[in-house]
Amino acid sequence: AKRHRFSDLFRGVYLRRTAFCGLFNLCQVTPLFAIYTFGPTILGAFGLGEGNASNLGLALISTVFVIGCLPALKLVDQIGRRPVIVWSFALMVIPLGVLGGGEALPAAVVIVCFCAYAFFTGGPTVLEWTYPNELFPTDIRASAGGVATAVSRIGAAAGTFLLPISLDRIGLGPTMLIGTGITLVGWLVSVAWAEETRGRPLEETCAVPPSTKSPGDPAAVTN
Repeated sequence: AKRHRFSDLFRGVYLRRTAFCGLFNLCQVTPLFAIYTFGPTILGAFGLGEGNASNLGLALISTVFVIGCLPALKLVDQIGRRPVIVWSFALMVIPLGVLGGGEALPAAVVIVCFCAYAFFTGGPTVLEWTYPNELFPTDIRASAGGVATAVSRIGAAAGTFLLPISLDRIGLGPTMLIGTGITLVGWLVSVAWAEETRGRPLEETCAVPPSTKSPGDPAAVTN
């Protein structure tokens, strides 16, 4: 079997898979890290108070985030990877879009929306580790995961840096809508490129499909 090199991540079918893993990671992590880093500030801007009240709200949202990973762990094997990631992003878009209403929203709506967003991030959180392991052969698998993580961290850094600037310059509602737009891009990427790997051996999921092979594609390989 052919040995793969790092450069193969950026050729043929593996390029699409690398772009998919990197982009869905970025679109999940960019709003998520920004929201959690500045959680008390954001909740305070929604009128939920500051100090202990905002910290308690953030603790609740963080707990729901952990809880959301539990059903995702089961669903990726019960209904498949592709439905989980597509529906997770779709359902993440809705509460962020509602939060685009800004300061006028009732406190209960704000908390429910943040909790819903946190819950549905469980799907991409689980799959950010699963997909690179299943879509790439052994000799470039770790590199693929590293590239996807690196791309996501660029988004995390940018979101964390820009969120307070955005809150100050364009306001709370538009800032939430920017997060909605980024999440919507994650949904589009997932609809276009998410593959179904459930129940298939690694030798098959990490290989180049015969119908898509071209002279520039790496050869199909075994795990």
